[in-house]
Amino acid sequence: MRALFRFLSLFPLPVLHGVGALLGWLLWIIPNDRRKVALINIRRCFPELSEAEVRRRARQALGHEMKTIAELPLLWIGPERRVERMIRRIDNGELVDRALAKGKGLILLTLHQGSFEAPAIVYSKQHVMTGLYKRQKGAFEELSLQGRTRFGGRMIPAEGSIVLRSLLPLLRGNNIAYILPDQDPPPGRGIYSPLFGIPAHTPTLIAKLAKSTGAEVLFFIGERLPRGRGYVMRFVEAPDGIHDPDVQTATDAMNQGVEQCIRALPDQYWWGYKRFRRRPDGSSDFYA
Repeated sequence: MRALFRFLSLFPLPVLHGVGALLGWLLWIIPNDRRKVALINIRRCFPELSEAEVRRRARQALGHEMKTIAELPLLWIGPERRVERMIRRIDNGELVDRALAKGKGLILLTLHQGSFEAPAIVYSKQHVMTGLYKRQKGAFEELSLQGRTRFGGRMIPAEGSIVLRSLLPLLRGNNIAYILPDQDPPPGRGIYSPLFGIPAHTPTLIAKLAKSTGAEVLFFIGERLPRGRGYVMRFVEAPDGIHDPDVQTATDAMNQGVEQCIRALPDQYWWGYKRFRRRPDGSSDFYA
């Protein structure tokens, strides 16, 4: 695995994105679960789209999923200068400075959209960020930790109470926590909240952290530019309700922000993920 990553890291970003696009095309033409799920998600979330547009968006999304995987060797172990130069622009960076000036920490929320690895890795050189990650096996675990911390970032496993125990003091020390909120959490760690008008089992972690610490909350989008030209990192203010003391209200506001980010760059979202697999009691199987 390490030798393969070292070999692939030698290739320029346009080549790696070309490989990702090819893999995405194969995912599109060969019947598989991710293609099926992408089509269902897009039809349900964008009922106003024609079937041709639904299929186009699903095809693009599968390509971007594979580009995310194909670019990892370069991002994680490629030459530092090459990786840094891939961030072509940072939009609204002053929002981060303004948030940290309040002295209560910052929760940065990004989605499975575009490149959520490249901007965070490079930006950790300016601000120390602590992210959550799911443990992997073998060499991939070592490579992921090495790559995500190469510029000073920190990672903690997303495992039960260790998350709150680690993030609460971190935020109270006016640091940055980096979290992906668009996932279906384990039972007991989420509530149902509307996303595109559909009940989505959503983590309550962000609402609880904001309530306990008073930390500011921002979204950011890592837009992948065409033809392997790099990325744009864009910070976006979260809806006001995200600081509401009521966990349901704050979580609903967070999902409003998630939806706004997806609508801003819908072709680059991971529609192949079963975001609505857990359903409220009495509801039918979303993916049947």
